[in-house]
Amino acid sequence: MVSIGQRSPSPRFGYDGSAPRERTLTVAECAWLSLLPCALVLLGVVVLLGPPLGRALLEPTGADVFWRHYVVERVVRPEPTEHARYLLALLGPLLLAGCAFALARRTAPGHTAVRWLTLLSRAALVAFVVVCITYQERHLYDASYTGGVFRTTYFTPVTLVAATVFALLAATALGHPPTRDRLVRAARETPRRRAAAFAVAGVFAFLWLLSAFNTESSATILNGAVRGNIPFWIDESFAILDGHAPLVDFHAQYGQLWSYVAAGTMSVLGASLTVYALTMLAGASAALASLFATFRIVTRSSVAAVALFVPLVATGFFMESPPLDNRYGPSDLFSLFPMRYMGPYVLLWLLVRRVRRRSSAAPVALFAVAGLVAINNVEFGVPALVATIVALLLTLPERSRAGLLRLAGGVAAGLACAVALVAALTLAVAGSLPHFGMLTTFPRIYGVEGFGLLPAPPLGLHLVVYLTFAAALVVALLRSPRADPALTAALAWAGLFGLGAGSYFMGRSHPHVLIDLFSAWSLALGLLVVVVVHAHLRRASRWPTVSELLVLTGLGLAVCSLAQTPTPWSQVARLSEGLPASEPDLLPNVTRRVIAQMTHRGQHVAVLVKEGHRFAYEIGIDDVTPYANIESMLTIGQWREMLVALRAAHGTELIVPRERLLPENTAWLQRAGYRATREAAGVGLIEFDR
Repeated sequence: MVSIGQRSPSPRFGYDGSAPRERTLTVAECAWLSLLPCALVLLGVVVLLGPPLGRALLEPTGADVFWRHYVVERVVRPEPTEHARYLLALLGPLLLAGCAFALARRTAPGHTAVRWLTLLSRAALVAFVVVCITYQERHLYDASYTGGVFRTTYFTPVTLVAATVFALLAATALGHPPTRDRLVRAARETPRRRAAAFAVAGVFAFLWLLSAFNTESSATILNGAVRGNIPFWIDESFAILDGHAPLVDFHAQYGQLWSYVAAGTMSVLGASLTVYALTMLAGASAALASLFATFRIVTRSSVAAVALFVPLVATGFFMESPPLDNRYGPSDLFSLFPMRYMGPYVLLWLLVRRVRRRSSAAPVALFAVAGLVAINNVEFGVPALVATIVALLLTLPERSRAGLLRLAGGVAAGLACAVALVAALTLAVAGSLPHFGMLTTFPRIYGVEGFGLLPAPPLGLHLVVYLTFAAALVVALLRSPRADPALTAALAWAGLFGLGAGSYFMGRSHPHVLIDLFSAWSLALGLLVVVVVHAHLRRASRWPTVSELLVLTGLGLAVCSLAQTPTPWSQVARLSEGLPASEPDLLPNVTRRVIAQMTHRGQHVAVLVKEGHRFAYEIGIDDVTPYANIESMLTIGQWREMLVALRAAHGTELIVPRERLLPENTAWLQRAGYRATREAAGVGLIEFDR
């Protein structure tokens, strides 16, 4: 008989009148139980400690003095607090994994409380994602930061609904044993399927890369945003052809080493945009091939790899502005592919190959590559280097002191090899050792001193991207040591690389910059899809968890991105519609002709116009400007460096574009002893002579 005030025994609630039944918590349950408390703690740490940490570590140094015009127009906006808060947010995955490990293998009374608490955490996660996406649709970007008030929609309501339906269908297929068995059989590796998968991946990559190919004539009708970026990339290579060298007497803004590669091919095949584009596209092809090869390793199936590769590449190349046949997006930006992404993706492929083979040798060659990647572009290269170290630590075949020492020795030796290779390169090209302090020129001007930075919205899609990277890292940290080490390494690498590269968006938080991270986001998402599929194949339950549905919905969004795939006939039409490159009335030809009239062959001049280094090479003069053009010269110190280079070369003249010349630039030049002597009104060039 049950006394008053007691509940009847109910097996449903884990109570039978005796002591509660206890069971051991799984690591996954511990992670879900820790999610909400860790999120609240992290939020408090980020809000409270961000300002003092920013003041202590990330305040502008004042070493770079900007022209007053930029300060008055609020173009210079340092964000020490926002950057510090992002650094603190990087602790989130480690905090969650640490709490999950601390709770793991503890006993809990019954299962009802655990089930409801984990359900609450999952519901909170879904609600947060929905709120972020909804807020993104409504956020109004301030005109004072962007030049105009606007909103950005990444995924339309129709796309979101389609992605959700895709997730439900995929979950149903995975939960239906006959369908699941058919999918597993279809994904098995055979020579014929492997050849077909390679063909599909190759054709798909070719279609996307064709949209980024340009000749001298097609560039005349190129999307304005892409055309405006080309001079910054191509002059990094023309500066080398003109007798200068990155890391010696020229500051490359995007690719310290890629500029040498392109300069080498142009010196052999011809110094043209066509050759430059082919070189860059060869590098982009290597990036995509490495991505496909990585998916092949972690899925152990060419069919599964191409099924992930195709939609995720489409998302990584998400269009930033139309039209579709002449777009502006990551596939057309050589500053992203190959300059920023190729090195990291090749490094990831080498990493998972090594981990799959369970190699115990010192990873000297791997970290020589990692060092070159970091030197080429510190914004993406350093996160790739750190991610490689952590991924190897997680998957060491020999977890002993000797194994750790071997890894440390391999890291040190590999990085030393990278430094030696770069030193040999600059000695051969410029007769000087590299000045590695030049690697921080633009990260310092933009990231620390605050030129062109935009504040991040309090909510938005960027937080969903952050959660994806964090989830990949947490899953890698919590995976069983007996699990597939190649997948573990890839998850850890993708999470850490994405979180590190995310600082690129947290600096200039423009919607287009977030799209620049979609490739890294797609990589992490694709690896999480592999984890979800493996989980379905291992368990008897047909129903997916909420988190698995979120991952499959992300894959659905990627599938919807296939609608942006360029058609081959549109690209053929684009390439054939341009004006003849020799057209004398084209602005570049007019500018080149006017510069030739203002100078004489062999003269040392500072040419501050866009493509100034290219014009100098073609005319036969020496452009001593240590930057791509006037738009890269944002501080008084950069202008002073330019004059020092001009005087060292015994030059006396500058050629400056009138439309970009500030009144304070003119006054400063006059104080330095220079005066305007000639002006070509047709192209807006002013010649200053001393």
